[in-house]
Amino acid sequence: MRPGPGNPPRADGSSDEQPGRLERILPARLIGAGRRPAWQRTRLRRVVTAALVASAAWLAMSAFLPHPAPRGVPVVVTAQDLMPGHVLTRGDLAVADWPQDLSPGGAVADPGALVGRALGAGMSRGEAVTAARVRGPRLLTGAGTGLVAAHVRLADPAMAAMAAPGDHVDLLSSAGQVVASDVVVLAVDAGSAGSGGWSATAGSEPPGGVVVAVASDDAVRLARADPSGLSDPTFSLVMRAPSS
Repeated sequence: MRPGPGNPPRADGSSDEQPGRLERILPARLIGAGRRPAWQRTRLRRVVTAALVASAAWLAMSAFLPHPAPRGVPVVVTAQDLMPGHVLTRGDLAVADWPQDLSPGGAVADPGALVGRALGAGMSRGEAVTAARVRGPRLLTGAGTGLVAAHVRLADPAMAAMAAPGDHVDLLSSAGQVVASDVVVLAVDAGSAGSGGWSATAGSEPPGGVVVAVASDDAVRLARADPSGLSDPTFSLVMRAPSS
């Protein structure tokens, strides 16, 4: 473009007409020598603002999103209420996820390892079936050294209704002699508690009993309680007050 009379040419040959139009369209801070820093500051503010808005939106949405439950460890539990002495079947057991820090000691993860084992005590639905809750080699888990598990029959099955695993009892022979003193009940036979007594009529069940932890010498005395050997000895069970 040829310069007019009112626009004398500059030393570099450019005209003032183009800069005049830019000044009317753009703010003064966006043209001239400082326009590059101004554009950079504007872009930086936009990027920071967009990042803050995105972070706020993500935080707001995360408050309403379902949080995955922490994975626990498999623990075998009872699927229904079970009586003492009940022989476990697969239908009696279920597997539940327990928090790892709440999993009881001796917990079992495979139900097959418990099928066919008898309970040493009654259990409610949802309780964890540990190795110490079933009869067998581990029935004496936690017992003192030198103790053995002995099964004794009770003269009156109603006596078993007042006993529970962990109770301390005395066992008296039919002659009224103390055969074993201050022994711990490990398990109660199924059907003993609440049976309402036993009779010798046909089809009736034999008297119930309990499993106790006794010393080896006491186990021998229990077996020899009836010197005649004509019948299995039965005992009376006397509860002891809990020690303070």
